[in-house]
Amino acid sequence: MFRPKSGLLVLLFWLFGALIAFAQRGSQSQCSSQVDIQVHVTYADERPASQQLRVDLLDASGVSTMEAFTNDSGQTHFHITGCGNFRVKVSGIGIEEAVSDDVQINQRDSFKPVYVQVHPTSDSDSSSNSKPGNRAMTSASELKIPPAARKWFEKGLEAFQQKDYKKAVDLFRKATVTYPEYDAAYDNLGVSLMNLGQTGEARAAFAHAVQLNDKNPDADRNYSRLLLSDEQYVAAKEFLQKALMVQPQDPSSLILLAIAQLRTGDYDGALHSALQIHRVSHEGYAVAHYVAGRAFENKHELQNATTEYQMYLRESPNGPEAGQVRAGLARVSANAQAAPQ
Repeated sequence: MFRPKSGLLVLLFWLFGALIAFAQRGSQSQCSSQVDIQVHVTYADERPASQQLRVDLLDASGVSTMEAFTNDSGQTHFHITGCGNFRVKVSGIGIEEAVSDDVQINQRDSFKPVYVQVHPTSDSDSSSNSKPGNRAMTSASELKIPPAARKWFEKGLEAFQQKDYKKAVDLFRKATVTYPEYDAAYDNLGVSLMNLGQTGEARAAFAHAVQLNDKNPDADRNYSRLLLSDEQYVAAKEFLQKALMVQPQDPSSLILLAIAQLRTGDYDGALHSALQIHRVSHEGYAVAHYVAGRAFENKHELQNATTEYQMYLRESPNGPEAGQVRAGLARVSANAQAAPQ
């Protein structure tokens, strides 16, 4: 299904598998216990936060593994199988994005409460990374969604969380039939189809989502991952740059863009994108050092390449690219010894 080439093979597989889906991934151990994670979102005065805030369950790498929406009591929950470290991210209209402390799920846990405090945004504050403006546009769009379509969408999310992808596909399709302009439903439909291995239909769903809403960064990222797997790097860069216009500091968009730039020979661009991750969200993104190392190596800046590769191994000695990083270090060392003094 995928056709990446050369040294980026493992990297592209990791990015595709780790970033496209909301299903649980490698942060969990071999535990088989069922755990109910109950999320409580409140304001500083302990009032429950407003309904329909988006809640993401993040794995140890900071990747969203599940999403849900709060009810009118500011609560939602996730049912997961397995152990590991997680965090909860809350975002939505009228609030500043908030991320919880680490949540440790152990084998004996069956219930885990998580409390996240959020702060409202000011309507006049439109200068911080474009998010308030995007929320306003999202709000106008969301107000048009009929209750029946929203119900199908939420049931689709529940089915996805239970890994019943066929049911999720059916429910997301019902949401799109009820409201044909429901871009989020098309995006989640695409993710569900990917989990069923139906790449062609997923591609069509993602393409329709980005066509309906050119300011949906989730759909832009998901579509770009498929484009990357098809080696359509130039097209992928276009959608990733659109995603970054809405979320300028999103690390998953930055690393995907860095890969696309690296594959098209834009080594300076790849370095710029990869090094940005160091400043905005370094934890869990050691892969940025690998991409930067490859870019420096292609620019024949061997000392800089060595530094980046070594930083990767310090941060993630057993990471998915560790073998390639060690091979890169050996390659750089050999080239440095062969170079004329």
